[in-house]
Amino acid sequence: MKTLYKRLISISMVIFCSVLLFTSCEDFLAEQPYDFYDEQDFYKDVSELELAVNGAYEVLSQKMTYGHFMLVNDCDTDLSHIKGSGTGHTARDLGHYNIYTSHNWLEEAWGYYYTGIDRVNRIMANKDRVDLPDETSQATFKRLIAEARLLRGICYFDLVRMWGDVPFKLTASDKTENFAVTRTDREEVYQQIVDDMEAAVADLPWYNEVSSYEGRPTKGAAMGLLARAYLFRAGYSLHQNGRMERPDNYLEYYKKVKEICAELINSHRHSLNASYEKVFKNICENVMEPSEVMYEVQFYNPSGEDDHSSKIGSYNSPEINRNSSYGLGNSFIKTTHFAYDLYEVGDIRRETAIATFKIDANDKVIEIPRNESYTWAPGKWRRNWIPGPPKDLENMDINFILLRYSDVLLMYAEAVNEVDGQLDQLGIECLNQVRRRAYGYAPTTANSEIDFTAADFPDQKSVQDYLFVERARELCFEGFRRYDLIRWNKLADTLDDFAVKFNAAVADGTLKSYVWAAGKYFEAGKHELYPIPAYEIRETKGSLVQNPKY
Repeated sequence: MKTLYKRLISISMVIFCSVLLFTSCEDFLAEQPYDFYDEQDFYKDVSELELAVNGAYEVLSQKMTYGHFMLVNDCDTDLSHIKGSGTGHTARDLGHYNIYTSHNWLEEAWGYYYTGIDRVNRIMANKDRVDLPDETSQATFKRLIAEARLLRGICYFDLVRMWGDVPFKLTASDKTENFAVTRTDREEVYQQIVDDMEAAVADLPWYNEVSSYEGRPTKGAAMGLLARAYLFRAGYSLHQNGRMERPDNYLEYYKKVKEICAELINSHRHSLNASYEKVFKNICENVMEPSEVMYEVQFYNPSGEDDHSSKIGSYNSPEINRNSSYGLGNSFIKTTHFAYDLYEVGDIRRETAIATFKIDANDKVIEIPRNESYTWAPGKWRRNWIPGPPKDLENMDINFILLRYSDVLLMYAEAVNEVDGQLDQLGIECLNQVRRRAYGYAPTTANSEIDFTAADFPDQKSVQDYLFVERARELCFEGFRRYDLIRWNKLADTLDDFAVKFNAAVADGTLKSYVWAAGKYFEAGKHELYPIPAYEIRETKGSLVQNPKY
């Protein structure tokens, strides 16, 4: 059964066009027949406001945001790559770092994010017109405004991570204004992200305070996303001078990560599912589990058509023959035995995370040999885990996991180590909870056989080295690896090292002949950011300055 939130998404403003920055957003809104965008009669009550907020959130449930684009966005790294070594294919070009300023996926993603921002700006400009006759409507109003601000924070956060300094605007667009926009320093944008997310934390309920959890943003989700924003604010990013730099006061931001995650953990509102595999089976079965999966970007199309469907579970799944009973597993995102070998003996996450098999037309599982491990695939989302017959050969209703509780635990451990130079007892317990589950034990029950102690991490670097691998093992293919490597300033070195390992494996016969394309195309000081779409540079008559080396 689909949630109410999915049903609302499916009926409110279903059709989107490809939109670009503020001008085309305004044109798009002007063409729509929905009276809740009429500035003469805006949001008469909270029911109309809710429709507007739902319409704003729809930008996340597009193929060119979280339904498809974000899957490729995390490639190519030491964990995953786009299938095939050639270029000239939209996804391969993006994944292999053969990136150009007219790439249509980048244009569409940029446009959708700014559409979401403009819709929230319009909501904020007109929120005081909403009739609030009683306490119930006032409480609903506060929640909806908090949701809107959280969305604006998410949109700006993604823009900053992908493009660096970006145009910044908090007012609803008007056709009469000057659209020769310029870039705003990312620190100023980050401050707005923090302000929006802090406001959301203040006014959103905990997931277990609502009568029926239907997937809407909650206090815990907003706190976790706020901690993530501070984590990235503390990290390295590529600047216009062509250098990877982080703020001088980065430790202040790590302190905020530590404080927010500690408060969230000590609230005891969230916990790990005892089964790592079950986390992802639940996602495939559309079972919401907000105790661990704290927020999901939701997808649903009743007939399986393109609008509000995702490629999750097909594009990033084991290969499944289109004539099987499950539908097509496109399996365009791949991994290797190098990722498989990151897991220690006894770590049961490996069999969930990495699929070393494919499924043929007769639903038979066929193991893929190790010397073809470059065709192994992410295993967390599987077409054969989805109940019922497929509605469409490729389109799916599987949600994108935006935040899991295990990430909160790992963020705390990283932050306390950066701030204090070592782990405290809570930091060690955070690592142990993730570790216990990885070995099949109850996450919150001490276990002398596998538990870490302070002696296992003698210095700050030992924790950093552990998290470099552990975040890969726990969060692989969930959209974090490339961004983690960037904020640690390790993307270039990691890709160089991986290219050496991969090519050596081909040379000595461990792998069959295959070209790992990212090793050829990646350029440090360039590909840590995407290019501003050429259309935006042209339409703003050059007031938008392009990112380095594009």
